[in-house]
Amino acid sequence: MERLILPLILLLIGASAAVFVTFREKKLNTVVEASSEKIDQLKMLNERIGFLNIQPEFYVYKVYDNKSNFNRIDPAYLMAAELRNNIGFFTMYFEQLQQNRNTLQQYEAKTQEILAGYSAVDYEKLKIKESEYKRREEKLLNKHRIIPVTNCAFHVVMNYSSPKGRVQLTKNGLYGPDDMFACLESVSRSHLDKSTYNGLAAVERGEVSDSLRYDILRRDNFTCVLCGASARQGARLHVDHIVPIAKGGKSVPSNLRTLCERCNIGKLDKIETVSETKTAMDHTPDDLVCSWCGGKLVLRKGKYGDFYGCSNFPTCKFTKKLP
Repeated sequence: MERLILPLILLLIGASAAVFVTFREKKLNTVVEASSEKIDQLKMLNERIGFLNIQPEFYVYKVYDNKSNFNRIDPAYLMAAELRNNIGFFTMYFEQLQQNRNTLQQYEAKTQEILAGYSAVDYEKLKIKESEYKRREEKLLNKHRIIPVTNCAFHVVMNYSSPKGRVQLTKNGLYGPDDMFACLESVSRSHLDKSTYNGLAAVERGEVSDSLRYDILRRDNFTCVLCGASARQGARLHVDHIVPIAKGGKSVPSNLRTLCERCNIGKLDKIETVSETKTAMDHTPDDLVCSWCGGKLVLRKGKYGDFYGCSNFPTCKFTKKLP
């Protein structure tokens, strides 16, 4: 029993000492905080200063199911595509970043004036040594100093996973403000240089994943929407951008269609009018596409009123009520 009492007493003494030290620290800091003219001046400066609350980091995560797309695309061009798609935001962002940097120079100059200034303190009345007071004052001043966002980073993470998950590949990119600004200047030009254009085009083509490609082929019944050639007839099918990437086209379902290799090669980067484009969609909204076979929904009249029916009836008997 006596062996247990001594460790317990020592434990209680240690805990009491820790509580006392913590209490003393808080009390002394409170005394310095309340009496320091420099801390008051810094607080007033903080209230007047105009730092902007801006984002310090940006992230792009991309997952690919097509290894060729993954290998073809450099992380830097994923950043370039993000900057180009949000030119207005990032142009303003860099203006705000520079404003914070300019304001920080003024803030640091005024802070140094405060630190170098003289403040009358009655150390005896406060019952604290001068060295102890100044040490705590400096620590509290650093605590109150504002640290604005004057730097930024852009993170790119690219992952590829094979269909069965046996192959896992990753590419990363980390870019600082100078990289980002140079990239923004490059993609902001009215005429892009060849390498920038090729990089951005590769990123856009990479948006056509294997999964999206299958969805487009299925929607168009695995048939060329221009000449009617099908995979069953031995035609090699491509997924084509109606508005080419070279003319600003995006890799979205409404801008994609199925073409046979011959029609796709013949089309090149031409843009067709709506009347010339004889696709299964004809710019049909996604909600007018059959969810069973991907065919076009057409308006039909029935016994109980109008409804949408699949254009591939009677092979497909999907129906949809009018909204």
